[in-house]
Amino acid sequence: MKNGYLQIVGTMLSLAFILAACGPKTTPTAAPLPPGGNPTEAVAIQPTAGSSADVCGNSYYPVKNKANYAYTSSDSPAGAFSFRSVISDASPAGFTLTTSYKKLVIKQTWACKPEGLVAGGPGFTDAASTLAFERFTNLAVTNVSGVSMPANLTPGMEWKYALDLQGTENVAPGQPAGTITGHMEISYKALEMEKVEVPAGSFETIAIEVNTVSEFNVVNAAGATQKITIESFYTYWYAPGVGWVKSNGAGILNGQEYYETVVLDAYRVP
Repeated sequence: MKNGYLQIVGTMLSLAFILAACGPKTTPTAAPLPPGGNPTEAVAIQPTAGSSADVCGNSYYPVKNKANYAYTSSDSPAGAFSFRSVISDASPAGFTLTTSYKKLVIKQTWACKPEGLVAGGPGFTDAASTLAFERFTNLAVTNVSGVSMPANLTPGMEWKYALDLQGTENVAPGQPAGTITGHMEISYKALEMEKVEVPAGSFETIAIEVNTVSEFNVVNAAGATQKITIESFYTYWYAPGVGWVKSNGAGILNGQEYYETVVLDAYRVP
Protein backbone atom coordinates (compact mmCIF):
# COMPACT_ATOMS: atom_id res chain seq x y z
CA MET A 1 0.00 0.00 0.00
CA LYS A 2 1.55 3.27 -1.04
CA ASN A 3 1.65 6.12 1.41
CA GLY A 4 -0.72 9.02 0.84
CA TYR A 5 0.87 12.27 -0.30
CA LEU A 6 -0.08 15.64 1.10
CA GLN A 7 0.94 18.81 -0.67
CA ILE A 8 0.12 22.33 0.40
CA VAL A 9 0.16 24.72 -2.57
CA GLY A 10 -0.49 28.44 -2.93
CA THR A 11 -0.18 30.92 -0.08
CA MET A 12 -0.58 29.06 3.21
CA LEU A 13 -0.11 30.25 6.75
CA SER A 14 3.56 30.97 7.28
CA LEU A 15 5.61 28.08 8.58
CA ALA A 16 6.93 30.27 11.37
CA PHE A 17 3.38 30.93 12.58
CA ILE A 18 2.52 27.25 12.54
CA LEU A 19 5.64 26.11 14.34
CA ALA A 20 5.29 28.87 16.92
CA ALA A 21 1.67 27.92 17.55
CA CYS A 22 2.55 24.26 17.95
CA GLY A 23 5.72 24.63 19.99
CA PRO A 24 8.60 22.16 19.99
CA LYS A 25 8.10 18.45 19.47
CA THR A 26 7.22 16.80 22.74
CA THR A 27 5.80 13.60 24.11
CA PRO A 28 2.10 13.44 23.17
CA THR A 29 -0.23 14.88 25.79
CA ALA A 30 -3.80 13.66 25.58
CA ALA A 31 -6.66 16.10 25.83
CA PRO A 32 -9.05 15.67 28.78
CA LEU A 33 -11.06 12.48 28.35
CA PRO A 34 -14.53 13.22 26.98
CA PRO A 35 -17.61 11.66 28.61
CA GLY A 36 -17.75 7.90 28.23
CA GLY A 37 -14.97 6.61 30.44
CA ASN A 38 -11.45 5.51 29.68
CA PRO A 39 -10.88 3.95 26.26
CA THR A 40 -9.78 0.34 26.45
CA GLU A 41 -8.43 -2.17 24.01
CA ALA A 42 -11.88 -3.64 23.62
CA VAL A 43 -12.58 -6.62 21.41
CA ALA A 44 -14.20 -5.31 18.25
CA ILE A 45 -17.84 -6.28 17.80
CA GLN A 46 -18.97 -7.28 14.33
CA PRO A 47 -22.38 -5.74 13.61
CA THR A 48 -23.93 -6.12 10.18
CA ALA A 49 -25.26 -3.17 8.23
CA GLY A 50 -28.77 -2.32 9.36
CA SER A 51 -28.60 -4.29 12.61
CA SER A 52 -30.09 -2.95 15.84
CA ALA A 53 -26.56 -2.99 17.34
CA ASP A 54 -25.68 0.08 15.27
CA VAL A 55 -28.03 3.04 15.48
CA CYS A 56 -27.25 4.21 11.96
CA GLY A 57 -26.48 0.77 10.54
CA ASN A 58 -22.89 1.16 9.33
CA SER A 59 -20.41 -1.64 9.98
CA TYR A 60 -17.33 0.52 9.39
CA TYR A 61 -18.58 3.43 11.49
CA PRO A 62 -20.45 2.07 14.56
CA VAL A 63 -22.67 4.78 15.98
CA LYS A 64 -22.93 4.22 19.73
CA ASN A 65 -23.48 6.76 22.48
CA LYS A 66 -20.32 7.20 24.58
CA ALA A 67 -18.13 5.35 22.04
CA ASN A 68 -14.73 7.02 22.37
CA TYR A 69 -11.36 6.80 20.70
CA ALA A 70 -7.82 7.96 21.51
CA TYR A 71 -5.42 8.70 18.63
CA THR A 72 -1.82 9.84 18.20
CA SER A 73 -0.42 11.76 15.23
CA SER A 74 3.31 11.67 14.56
CA ASP A 75 5.91 13.12 12.16
CA SER A 76 3.95 16.22 11.13
CA PRO A 77 5.26 19.79 11.63
CA ALA A 78 3.22 19.89 14.85
CA GLY A 79 5.33 17.10 16.30
CA ALA A 80 3.64 14.22 18.08
CA PHE A 81 0.25 15.06 19.53
CA SER A 82 -2.79 13.18 20.78
CA PHE A 83 -6.51 13.77 20.40
CA ARG A 84 -9.75 12.07 21.38
CA SER A 85 -13.14 11.59 19.72
CA VAL A 86 -16.46 10.71 21.35
CA ILE A 87 -19.92 9.99 19.93
CA SER A 88 -23.01 11.44 21.62
CA ASP A 89 -26.68 12.23 20.92
CA ALA A 90 -27.01 9.11 18.74
CA SER A 91 -30.42 8.49 17.22
CA PRO A 92 -31.78 6.95 14.02
CA ALA A 93 -31.51 10.42 12.45
CA GLY A 94 -27.86 11.09 13.31
CA PHE A 95 -25.30 11.81 16.01
CA THR A 96 -22.65 14.26 17.25
CA LEU A 97 -18.91 13.61 17.03
CA THR A 98 -16.73 15.72 19.35
CA THR A 99 -12.96 15.73 18.72
CA SER A 100 -10.73 17.31 21.39
CA TYR A 101 -7.21 18.54 20.69
CA LYS A 102 -4.98 20.36 23.17
CA LYS A 103 -6.16 23.82 22.04
CA LEU A 104 -9.13 23.02 19.85
CA VAL A 105 -12.49 21.24 20.18
CA ILE A 106 -14.44 20.42 17.02
CA LYS A 107 -18.08 19.30 17.10
CA GLN A 108 -19.57 17.67 14.01
CA THR A 109 -23.24 16.92 13.53
CA TRP A 110 -23.72 13.84 11.36
CA ALA A 111 -26.87 12.70 9.53
CA CYS A 112 -27.85 9.10 8.85
CA LYS A 113 -29.34 8.64 5.39
CA PRO A 114 -30.22 5.56 3.33
CA GLU A 115 -27.14 6.12 1.17
CA GLY A 116 -24.81 6.42 4.18
CA LEU A 117 -23.45 8.70 6.89
CA VAL A 118 -23.06 12.41 6.08
CA ALA A 119 -20.84 14.75 8.11
CA GLY A 120 -22.35 18.18 8.65
CA GLY A 121 -18.91 19.81 8.48
CA PRO A 122 -15.18 19.14 8.11
CA GLY A 123 -13.49 17.06 10.79
CA PHE A 124 -9.90 18.25 10.23
CA THR A 125 -8.37 14.86 10.99
CA ASP A 126 -5.06 15.67 9.23
CA ALA A 127 -2.40 17.84 10.82
CA ALA A 128 -2.26 20.49 8.09
CA SER A 129 -5.99 21.26 8.21
CA THR A 130 -6.02 21.24 12.00
CA LEU A 131 -3.17 23.75 12.11
CA ALA A 132 -4.61 25.96 9.38
CA PHE A 133 -8.06 26.26 10.96
CA GLU A 134 -6.87 26.63 14.55
CA ARG A 135 -6.90 30.40 13.99
CA PHE A 136 -10.59 30.55 12.96
CA THR A 137 -13.88 30.31 14.85
CA ASN A 138 -17.65 30.49 14.21
CA LEU A 139 -17.24 28.13 11.25
CA ALA A 140 -20.52 27.70 9.34
CA VAL A 141 -21.13 25.02 6.71
CA THR A 142 -23.55 25.19 3.76
CA ASN A 143 -24.29 23.29 0.55
CA VAL A 144 -23.27 19.86 1.85
CA SER A 145 -23.50 17.15 -0.83
CA GLY A 146 -22.59 13.47 -1.15
CA VAL A 147 -21.77 11.07 1.69
CA SER A 148 -18.84 10.61 4.08
CA MET A 149 -19.25 6.85 4.61
CA PRO A 150 -21.47 4.74 2.31
CA ALA A 151 -24.07 2.45 3.86
CA ASN A 152 -22.69 -0.72 2.26
CA LEU A 153 -18.98 -0.20 1.75
CA THR A 154 -17.17 -2.69 -0.51
CA PRO A 155 -13.77 -2.66 -2.27
CA GLY A 156 -13.79 -0.69 -5.51
CA MET A 157 -16.48 1.80 -4.52
CA GLU A 158 -15.95 5.49 -5.34
CA TRP A 159 -17.89 8.45 -3.96
CA LYS A 160 -17.67 12.19 -3.23
CA TYR A 161 -18.45 14.70 -0.49
CA ALA A 162 -18.38 18.50 -0.70
CA LEU A 163 -19.27 21.62 1.27
CA ASP A 164 -18.88 25.40 1.47
CA LEU A 165 -17.36 26.93 4.60
CA GLN A 166 -17.18 30.37 6.16
CA GLY A 167 -16.00 31.72 9.49
CA THR A 168 -14.20 34.49 11.35
CA GLU A 169 -10.70 34.93 12.68
CA ASN A 170 -10.15 33.98 16.31
CA VAL A 171 -8.94 37.24 17.92
CA ALA A 172 -8.91 38.84 21.36
CA PRO A 173 -12.17 40.47 22.51
CA GLY A 174 -12.59 43.93 21.04
CA GLN A 175 -10.11 43.35 18.23
CA PRO A 176 -11.21 43.46 14.55
CA ALA A 177 -11.51 40.01 13.00
CA GLY A 178 -10.92 38.77 9.49
CA THR A 179 -13.09 36.27 7.63
CA ILE A 180 -12.62 33.01 5.73
CA THR A 181 -14.80 31.62 2.94
CA GLY A 182 -14.24 28.68 0.64
CA HIS A 183 -15.09 25.27 -0.75
CA MET A 184 -13.92 21.76 0.14
CA GLU A 185 -14.36 18.68 -2.05
CA ILE A 186 -13.34 15.14 -1.07
CA SER A 187 -13.07 12.12 -3.39
CA TYR A 188 -12.97 8.60 -1.93
CA LYS A 189 -11.98 5.22 -3.33
CA ALA A 190 -12.27 1.97 -1.36
CA LEU A 191 -9.35 -0.39 -1.91
CA GLU A 192 -8.74 -3.94 -0.71
CA MET A 193 -9.10 -5.51 2.72
CA GLU A 194 -5.87 -5.40 4.77
CA LYS A 195 -4.65 -6.44 8.18
CA VAL A 196 -3.44 -3.44 10.21
CA GLU A 197 -1.63 -3.38 13.54
CA VAL A 198 -1.79 -0.31 15.78
CA PRO A 199 -1.36 0.21 19.55
CA ALA A 200 -5.05 -0.57 20.08
CA GLY A 201 -4.68 -4.02 18.49
CA SER A 202 -4.68 -5.96 15.22
CA PHE A 203 -7.60 -5.39 12.85
CA GLU A 204 -8.91 -6.60 9.52
CA THR A 205 -9.65 -3.36 7.70
CA ILE A 206 -10.70 -1.82 4.43
CA ALA A 207 -8.31 0.80 3.02
CA ILE A 208 -9.75 4.03 1.59
CA GLU A 209 -7.87 6.58 -0.50
CA VAL A 210 -9.03 10.11 0.30
CA ASN A 211 -8.23 13.08 -1.96
CA THR A 212 -9.21 16.46 -0.51
CA VAL A 213 -9.08 19.74 -2.43
CA SER A 214 -9.79 22.91 -0.43
CA GLU A 215 -9.74 26.49 -1.69
CA PHE A 216 -10.26 29.37 0.74
CA ASN A 217 -10.02 33.15 0.72
CA VAL A 218 -8.95 34.82 3.96
CA VAL A 219 -9.69 38.54 4.25
CA ASN A 220 -8.01 40.20 7.23
CA ALA A 221 -9.41 43.12 9.21
CA ALA A 222 -7.53 45.57 6.96
CA GLY A 223 -9.16 44.13 3.82
CA ALA A 224 -6.13 42.28 2.43
CA THR A 225 -6.96 38.92 0.82
CA GLN A 226 -4.92 35.73 1.19
CA LYS A 227 -5.70 32.60 -0.82
CA ILE A 228 -5.20 29.19 0.78
CA THR A 229 -5.23 26.09 -1.43
CA ILE A 230 -4.77 22.68 0.15
CA GLU A 231 -4.64 19.40 -1.79
CA SER A 232 -4.17 16.27 0.27
CA PHE A 233 -3.88 12.56 -0.51
CA TYR A 234 -4.30 10.24 2.47
CA THR A 235 -5.02 6.57 3.03
CA TYR A 236 -7.40 5.66 5.86
CA TRP A 237 -8.05 2.23 7.31
CA TYR A 238 -11.43 1.33 8.86
CA ALA A 239 -12.24 -1.85 10.82
CA PRO A 240 -15.73 -3.37 11.11
CA GLY A 241 -17.27 -2.73 14.51
CA VAL A 242 -14.51 -0.26 15.41
CA GLY A 243 -14.16 2.50 12.82
CA TRP A 244 -11.08 4.54 11.89
CA VAL A 245 -7.92 2.79 13.14
CA LYS A 246 -5.13 4.35 11.06
CA SER A 247 -4.26 6.93 8.39
CA ASN A 248 -1.07 8.20 6.82
CA GLY A 249 0.21 10.68 4.31
CA ALA A 250 3.29 12.62 3.27
CA GLY A 251 3.68 16.11 1.95
CA ILE A 252 5.18 19.56 1.79
CA LEU A 253 4.12 22.45 4.01
CA ASN A 254 5.57 25.79 2.87
CA GLY A 255 8.67 24.05 1.54
CA GLN A 256 9.07 21.73 4.52
CA GLU A 257 8.58 18.09 3.63
CA TYR A 258 6.99 15.88 6.24
CA TYR A 259 5.15 12.63 6.82
CA GLU A 260 2.16 12.04 9.07
CA THR A 261 0.75 8.86 10.55
CA VAL A 262 -2.30 8.70 12.82
CA VAL A 263 -2.93 5.52 14.81
CA LEU A 264 -5.62 4.36 17.21
CA ASP A 265 -4.16 3.99 20.70
CA ALA A 266 -7.27 2.77 22.52
CA TYR A 267 -11.03 2.74 22.12
CA ARG A 268 -14.27 1.81 23.78
CA VAL A 269 -17.45 0.87 21.87
CA PRO A 270 -20.29 0.17 24.36
